[in-house]
Amino acid sequence: MLRVLVYDNQTSNLEEMTDPKQVLTAISDTQKTIWVDLTKPTQEEAKLLEEGFHFHAIAVESALKEGERPKFYSYGNYSFLLMEATAASNKGSVVKLSQFSAFISKNYLVTVHQKDVNFIEDTINTIKSEPELLNRGVGFLLYNLLDGLIANYFPILDKIDNKLKTIEERIFQRPNQQVLNEIFKLRQEINQMRKSVSNNLDVLSLMLRHDSMQSSEENRMYLMDLYDHLMHLLDMIDMYHDMVFTSMDAYLSSVSNNMNNIMKVLTAITTIMMPLTVITGIYGMNFDMPEFHWTYGYVWALTLMAVSVIAMTLFLRSRKWL
Repeated sequence: MLRVLVYDNQTSNLEEMTDPKQVLTAISDTQKTIWVDLTKPTQEEAKLLEEGFHFHAIAVESALKEGERPKFYSYGNYSFLLMEATAASNKGSVVKLSQFSAFISKNYLVTVHQKDVNFIEDTINTIKSEPELLNRGVGFLLYNLLDGLIANYFPILDKIDNKLKTIEERIFQRPNQQVLNEIFKLRQEINQMRKSVSNNLDVLSLMLRHDSMQSSEENRMYLMDLYDHLMHLLDMIDMYHDMVFTSMDAYLSSVSNNMNNIMKVLTAITTIMMPLTVITGIYGMNFDMPEFHWTYGYVWALTLMAVSVIAMTLFLRSRKWL
């Protein structure tokens, strides 16, 4: 789907276009700031990137192909940016990533993405309500988009935090194999988040070092602000990464403690039953004993067993072993 916003810096007029030919004519006017957004581009729209805008074939291929590593390249009169963005997650999954690409020129910005991302819609609505924002140039528009891209990571971290709290409660209530599976799954998702944020951070670092992106000190300040946000995200992810390992240690300790309690009870039962084994062993020997001819011999044996059980139980409790 093709969406185009054209802002005239002289008349402060915002216009929406749908005809690709009009767009190609408009980008030649340096007095206009143009934003072209392509969502799930068709073959015809994809051709517009290479044949209409004359973007490099490698950059176009990277923009249209999912799973590319985040990158930033300069092609002279324009730059190509590719970053990872968050998308709507599947049921039961916290993290799902998509791809966001941008071709950045002096007076126009072309964004490409295969999945619907909310920060695009939010930015379009903001520009429609305050079109004069485009008077601040393509750099400010890109800043708004990337700021929304980065902000989408924070709700995911909130979900991870809630999952960790739930897991910790279950660890101390009833640790089982399912809890351990959830810990491993959450660790994988945190590692995926860390890799994504780290890659985006590397791209921003490259943009800050590149001359074409430092032509405006204001644009540089925008990029520094985004860089700080990503560093904050990385610190939070590292904290949750440590918390996952702490939860795993707590799980193992809880399981070990439960096992110790079970062994303690079984050992106590075995110890209490030992005198019964001795008594039955003695009276089960194959030779005559005086108690065999006593009227109360059977009662005596049972009473002796009961007394030994009580005595052993009191002894274990007195030593606080039971």
